[in-house]
Amino acid sequence: MSAKEQTASGPAGPPALLASNLAKSFGGVRALKGVDLVVDAGEVVALLGENGSGKSTLVKILSGYHAPEPGGTLAMNGATVPLPVPLGQARTVGLSFVYQDLGLAPDLRVVENLFVGHRVTRGAGSMSPIRWGAERERAREIFARYGVELDPSAQVGRLRPTSQALLAIVRATEELQEYRHGHEHSGGVLVLDEPTVFLPEHEKVFLFDLVRRVAGEGFGVLFVSHDMTAVREIARRAVVLRDGAEVGDVLVTETSDADLIELVSGHRLDRATIEQATSYGSDTVTEPVGPVVLSVSGARGGRVRDVSFELHAGEILGVAGLLGAGSEDLPYLLFGDMASVGGSVRLPDWSGEIAELTPSRAIALGVALVPADRKQHGAVAELPVAHNMLSLALRNFVRNGFLRIDRMIGTANQRTATYDVRPRDASLNMAALSGGNQQKVVLARWLERDPGVLLLHEPTQGVDVATRHQIYELMRARAAKGAAILWVSTDFDELATVSQRILLCANGRIAGSIAPPYSRDRITSEVYSATARGAAREVSTVS
Repeated sequence: MSAKEQTASGPAGPPALLASNLAKSFGGVRALKGVDLVVDAGEVVALLGENGSGKSTLVKILSGYHAPEPGGTLAMNGATVPLPVPLGQARTVGLSFVYQDLGLAPDLRVVENLFVGHRVTRGAGSMSPIRWGAERERAREIFARYGVELDPSAQVGRLRPTSQALLAIVRATEELQEYRHGHEHSGGVLVLDEPTVFLPEHEKVFLFDLVRRVAGEGFGVLFVSHDMTAVREIARRAVVLRDGAEVGDVLVTETSDADLIELVSGHRLDRATIEQATSYGSDTVTEPVGPVVLSVSGARGGRVRDVSFELHAGEILGVAGLLGAGSEDLPYLLFGDMASVGGSVRLPDWSGEIAELTPSRAIALGVALVPADRKQHGAVAELPVAHNMLSLALRNFVRNGFLRIDRMIGTANQRTATYDVRPRDASLNMAALSGGNQQKVVLARWLERDPGVLLLHEPTQGVDVATRHQIYELMRARAAKGAAILWVSTDFDELATVSQRILLCANGRIAGSIAPPYSRDRITSEVYSATARGAAREVSTVS
């Protein structure tokens, strides 16, 4: 019996969500090709697929952002929902969403974020006076029901990423509770779009526990993710999209990793390919062999307190640390993108104080920065792919004082083939691309300048497994040509895969280094040990 047949014959009553023949085209590109989707009450269903497979388009149809083509249908708990879903009104039909950016107001308190949607939708009732004491108590009761420890009075922007994610999920689930109160049935589906992207591995367990509680209350959960570990942890079924079409609906416990990867990518990986993709470091490269191209001494600024190291040509140097350890500030500090900094840096054509660096000067010196937040700092969603990809090389397309857009788009179209950006249409706005393809454009933008030093902060955040390995190979190829790469990440599996050396960052300092062979468990253990040692030194110094 297939997963679909088991779903259809499983729980009593209609599915929480039943979508049929959902399709969408953008110009001549078929982004979604008649996809069916079923989510039962109390069931967690994973939605898998490479970037550009149609996942985002499907979610945007469910949210009302996109109108599907004629012929598609949607039913929630057996009740037909007219399409398109009214934009901004998905909650009124039993759908609630949590996206990567969470949609929280960082300057407001937890209690304000929790109830803001409720008060807005109450119409005239939202004008009644707010009794903050009662609201905070109600928030505590809600958090207790979900097993979440949050202070209603805390400012959201000061919470760690995991706590922010939990708040967003609780808020979305409470929206579904309100929907239930206005209906006789117990339907409702929570859509989680890449909820683990910004979370450290050791804190994802809190999110998994909350998702189980939500499903335990009878809500369906659609879990959109590239995180295979997370999918195996909480999903019963996995629906796989490829090139806009559904290619699989399988029970997770009965499907191997190799079979899932084959469904997602369309290729069966042989044993040698799998071993190469998951190998940890190279025990033949223990010391960098190229000349030093970046020397940092006493760097400080932000959470960085006193960091010194050398980076060699042809080397991929990983920096591992927990969130808040200072490693996340290091790339921006070295790019001249932080204020109140100290320390010195030496590059092949310049040496001086870090405070003298600015982003424009760093670029001129052959330094590139790929930021973790590509939406805010890496790309402009409203501009075409060509403008984003070639923005650092515009002078190459200026003739007689005019920017030759046609030549720029032609060159960018060639680059989309080089970097496997899909769709291969550089005239499309960046917003039309999936997250992984946007990341390829961001990387291509910097590689167009052939930088000598690449500063990477979480460069594969929010991309699918196939794109992730494309980025690995792209960076390895650049290193082989002599580029020096500083790779900062909280994904220790990734650092183990790509790095020749790994520095351990704790309490704003480099607490040590490890050489291959690597394993994720070894890196995790070393990072936590370094953090504990650093904390003990702090206590000793204070006392």
